[in-house]
Amino acid sequence: MKAIHLYRFNDSIFRKIPFFKEEHRLKTDVMEIDLMNIEIVTEYIVKTHDDFSFDNTSGNDLLSMCKKAQKTIEHYFVIRLDHYDFI
Repeated sequence: MKAIHLYRFNDSIFRKIPFFKEEHRLKTDVMEIDLMNIEIVTEYIVKTHDDFSFDNTSGNDLLSMCKKAQKTIEHYFVIRLDHYDFI
């Protein structure tokens, strides 16, 4: 068995964190978070067999694996602030 990281964004599962630049990651707690337009990428740490192949696994199976994750981490990315798009 091995642990892998899967990322979910907009109901799609990825092997790597999708689309967002590290400098747009929200690193601190912000009280006015509802004033910002943010996107959430959820990271799942999942145990799987050593011969697991992401490319040969269906989307439904990947979602099922995420539901059984050992650990879940949410990553927040600012995509709009002061009417400027960051993506």
